Amino acid sequence: MRAPVLTLADVVPGKQLDALLRTLRPTDAGAASTLVALAAHPRAGVRSTLAQRLPLMAHGADGPAPALVEAVVRLTTDEHTGVREAACFALGTLWRDLPHPCVGDALAARLDDEPEVRDEALLGLAHRQDPRALPAARRALAEPVGLVSRLVLEAAGALGDVELHPLVLAHAADEDAWDAEDLDVVDAVVRLTDPAGLGDDVLDGVADLCRAGAEGRRPGRAAAAWELLDGVLDVAPRRARQALEAVAARLAGEPAALVHLRERSALGTIAAACT
Repeated sequence: MRAPVLTLADVVPGKQLDALLRTLRPTDAGAASTLVALAAHPRAGVRSTLAQRLPLMAHGADGPAPALVEAVVRLTTDEHTGVREAACFALGTLWRDLPHPCVGDALAARLDDEPEVRDEALLGLAHRQDPRALPAARRALAEPVGLVSRLVLEAAGALGDVELHPLVLAHAADEDAWDAEDLDVVDAVVRLTDPAGLGDDVLDGVADLCRAGAEGRRPGRAAAAWELLDGVLDVAPRRARQALEAVAARLAGEPAALVHLRERSALGTIAAACT
């Protein structure tokens, strides 16, 4: 007796869906059409899972097929809030470097959505340096202290606009509003929007770290400066080149330390990847 044919409509969230997604490779013939069909699945849980998992799948050297990106873009207008949130997270964070022309418009269209959807869309626009992100970030930061999400603060940090600094400080000052694991992000955003720059404590410390590396000695307290800068670059990796040049200025006349900075340091690696 034949087993019944399993249709996409029979797929449900959980192990069955996970097993199906593990068998699909977007570059294989027919896989893309199956994934697009999953994006239109009648169950919201399947659609949201697809949106989150699709950017993590192995795509070809040219990136995801346009049909797959367009399928996630359509999910940003889904009737279910959780699906829209997942789609904005996929486009704005997981695919934040994807140069697809429709992504920015899809995210911008969600700036008046529910807060959890709006915040994902705002962060995605901020990572893309989309000009629509700055006024939206300003409006979101104008909300009462304690009601602003970490994603909004991250968006402010990704933008790095000094006009946002007073608003960021107001929210950063309320430590009760943040979980312990959020405090590093809050500090990073304060630095990224500060008109005075990232801070001499960080830049001087990373310079000392490069001196230690060039001389083959232990970094000592200078290692803490890199941890701070690493947190800053997690929020705004595009600032790596600026940070590198600021550290290089502190190492003028120290060729060995400069070589270490540019060729062997983590900062040099990140800055090279961002050029």
